[in-house]
Amino acid sequence: MLRRTIRLAEPADAVGILRIYAPIVETTATSFELDAPSLADMQQRITHCLSDRPWLVCAAGNGVLGYAYASAFRTRAAYRWSTEVSVYVREDQFRKGVGRALYTSLFECLRVQGYRTLVAGITLPNAASVALHERLGFEPVGVFRNVGFKFGAWRDVGWWQRALQPAMADPPEVRPLPQLWQQGEFLAALSAGEALRRE
Repeated sequence: MLRRTIRLAEPADAVGILRIYAPIVETTATSFELDAPSLADMQQRITHCLSDRPWLVCAAGNGVLGYAYASAFRTRAAYRWSTEVSVYVREDQFRKGVGRALYTSLFECLRVQGYRTLVAGITLPNAASVALHERLGFEPVGVFRNVGFKFGAWRDVGWWQRALQPAMADPPEVRPLPQLWQQGEFLAALSAGEALRRE
């Protein structure tokens, strides 16, 4: 039995990540990118993300099974306690708990950092993604109609939101990710989703 591990991504994981992501870009409207990024571009994305937010992979002996990351929701200062989240799973790992495991670890890492609100945008229709997010506590908050044009059709994007921590009058600042990498609370958060994976 292969042991799967949820950990912070490294630039070397870009090869496995692209094996998952490139077909999504090239054959579906799930991503609004029209061309798959190059290996160098994906490595740069991973490095940039890890400068302040988690990018996680679920890895096993046969490579990257899935990945999840957080990105800026908006750039204006008042939004800084909110973050957008995304998860992608290799097709042969669907319905094995990889997405749920990755998201569980990602959310715990973001909680340790001090984020308060998670948002997720989903190109519609996508019943599997909607079900995953709603199982994990997201609630639908609206739909942007006809906001993307791909493969000859206009696409809607639904938005979901989840409170990660209670709102408070004077929230502490979000802690930069590099300050937490070796702390016990963050390491425990990183492994929070491990038990949710199925073979």
